[in-house]
Amino acid sequence: MLSVEGLTVRAHAAELVHDVSFRIGPGERVGLIGESGSGKSLTALSLMGLLPEGVTAAGRARLRDRDLVGVPESRLKDLRGRAMSMVFQEPMTALNPLMRVGAQVAEVMTLHGKPREQARARAVELLGRVRLPSPEQVARAYPHQLSGGQRQRVMLAIALANEPELLICDEPTTALDVTVQKQMLDLIAEVAPALLFITHDLAVVASVCERVLVMYGGRVVESGPIREVFTRPRHRYTEGLLAASKLTPRGTRLPTIKGSVPPAGRFPGGCVFRNRCPHADVTCEKVPALTGEGHAHACWHPADRG
Repeated sequence: MLSVEGLTVRAHAAELVHDVSFRIGPGERVGLIGESGSGKSLTALSLMGLLPEGVTAAGRARLRDRDLVGVPESRLKDLRGRAMSMVFQEPMTALNPLMRVGAQVAEVMTLHGKPREQARARAVELLGRVRLPSPEQVARAYPHQLSGGQRQRVMLAIALANEPELLICDEPTTALDVTVQKQMLDLIAEVAPALLFITHDLAVVASVCERVLVMYGGRVVESGPIREVFTRPRHRYTEGLLAASKLTPRGTRLPTIKGSVPPAGRFPGGCVFRNRCPHADVTCEKVPALTGEGHAHACWHPADRG
C-alpha cells in the first residue's frame, strides 16, 4: 500500500529526517513513536506534501503506484483527501470556525467531484459512522459548539469521506480525556484502512497498531512487531522509553532518559542517541546500520546483548 525508501527532509543546511524507509501493507496498522523533535510529524507531512515553506523532502514514497515525493502540487492535491487523508492533533486549528460541520465534511467530497446534494447526505451518514449522537443536528453545528472529542470525530469523518487507502493520524487523542480517548482509539482501529499512527504514548500505540517504528534524531532506530519490540527492545533508546512509561511503586523514582532532545540539526554524529546513552563508547561515533529481519535495530550495544 505505502512504500517509503530513503526519505530525507532538509531545512536549508539542516537535515531533519535521514534515510527513513518502511512499508505499510493493505489494512496494516503501523505506529510511529518517539519524543517530540524526533521527526515523526515531518515524516507524515512529507508524505502528504504539507511541509512548511523552506523545508524540502527527497527520496521515494509511493502509495500503490503513485509517487508522493517530488511531484507537482496539483498531483498531490488530487491525492490528498481522496487516496490518503490525515487527522491532526488539534481539530480547532484544522476546522474552519465559520463553516457548519456538515458543510466541512461535504466540502472534501465536492472538491473531488461528488455532487453537492449527495455530499451533504453522505456527510450526515459519516457523522453517524463516527458515532456522533444526532448526526443531523451535529451537521448544523459550528465547531465551537462541540466538545473536543466530538470535534476530533468530525476530523475523522472528514478524513474518511472519500474512502482513502491510507489514513495518517498525528497525535489524534492527546487533548482528550481518558474515556473519550479510548472511544476514539477503538473507532480508529475499527474504521481505518491502512494506518500510520503517530504518537509519543506507548500504551496508545500498543492498543491500536500491530507494528511499530521508533524514531529518534530523524532516524528509525528500531522497528518490528509491537509485542516483540515492547517486550524485547534492542535499541537503548527504545529501552529507555519503555522504562520511563512503566508504573512504579509509590515513593520509587521514575526512570528517565538523561538529558533532552537536541534542537533540529544539532544531534551528534554517529549514533544520534550517544550523548544521552549510558552505554555509549567510542564505537558509537560511527553510524550504526539498521539491521535485522523482522525486528530491526540500529545500535552498537543492543539491550538484548547486555
